[in-house]
Amino acid sequence: MKLYKWLVIKNIIAIICFTILAVCFDRWWIVLFSLLFLTLFDTEEKKGDEKNEHTNR
Repeated sequence: MKLYKWLVIKNIIAIICFTILAVCFDRWWIVLFSLLFLTLFDTEEKKGDEKNEHTNR
């Protein structure tokens, strides 16, 4: 859970910094460039992990 909080904070900082740059330079596409620096994460369990749990019982 601690890792997810760090990733969310990192994403927020990236969006804020690139939004400030976009406003300063009057270029809206700079915000789109920030998408390259966002970290995507998935909170769902993988299906392969569920199979391993059932076989270990």
